[in-house]
Amino acid sequence: MSIQPIDLQTLFVRLSTVGREQSAIKQAIVQNQEVTGREIAQRSQEASHVVSEAEEVSEGPEKVQEEEERSRQRPRRSDRPPAEDETDQGDEPEFRDPDLGQHIDVSG
Repeated sequence: MSIQPIDLQTLFVRLSTVGREQSAIKQAIVQNQEVTGREIAQRSQEASHVVSEAEEVSEGPEKVQEEEERSRQRPRRSDRPPAEDETDQGDEPEFRDPDLGQHIDVSG
């Protein structure tokens, strides 16, 4: 399909309008970037001149030391062997010797 002379006349007339539109689109992008850059610079400048409010202070190392001291003072239940009743799964009573483990022979 070929281009007719009348089409060329119409295109040449509209050529300046299309050029202005394309130029406006390119300038809008650049202008948008400039505005965004100025806003970011202004925010960072304001942030550097303003004192920010302190956040809630978290517990420091002294709190950890206090908890360690408390745990040292308390007797530890995990150091003791588990009770015989807890490990027993049978229903029959177990024989226990009261003298077993009470006397130590050091004579060698």
